[in-house]
Amino acid sequence: MRYIILFLVLASFSFAQPLTLGSPNNEETVHSPWLNVGFGIGILSPSKINPAFLVGIQFAELSALTFEIDFTAPKGGAGVWFGFEQQFIQRQITPFVEVQLGGRDPGENDVGVAGSLNGGIIFFRESQFRVRLKGGYECIFNKNKDMSWNVEGGVLFAIGRAGLKTIRTD
Repeated sequence: MRYIILFLVLASFSFAQPLTLGSPNNEETVHSPWLNVGFGIGILSPSKINPAFLVGIQFAELSALTFEIDFTAPKGGAGVWFGFEQQFIQRQITPFVEVQLGGRDPGENDVGVAGSLNGGIIFFRESQFRVRLKGGYECIFNKNKDMSWNVEGGVLFAIGRAGLKTIRTD
């Protein structure tokens, strides 16, 4: 029951309208990009813990570029990822898909180019902090063709004014 109430409270944030004091309704506004930086923790199959440093650049209303550096334990592997994240709803809670390309060493000195396809939910999308839950599948194109499922939770903090819109002047 607690989880249902928590879910309903969080879902209600997605229906809240932004407060616009003193801004005219007939002027066109333009999205201002911002940077998100944070940390995540995940699990790679089979049973590897995966802490990560996360960066996101929200360059358009529903699109972001992502950068991630992660480490795997217990074998000591590492990965570097660049990605594109497409969000679907212009609300505080939104589903998303993400495509990532990068490189990974699974911990056995078997480095390879890697690709990952992920999906998930972002909470507090235009706030000063963002909670991001995702799951997906990755493949490392090395001699073993390593493949694994992944799940990750992350908290990112905005650097700049998240959700800021400016009035077009041209």
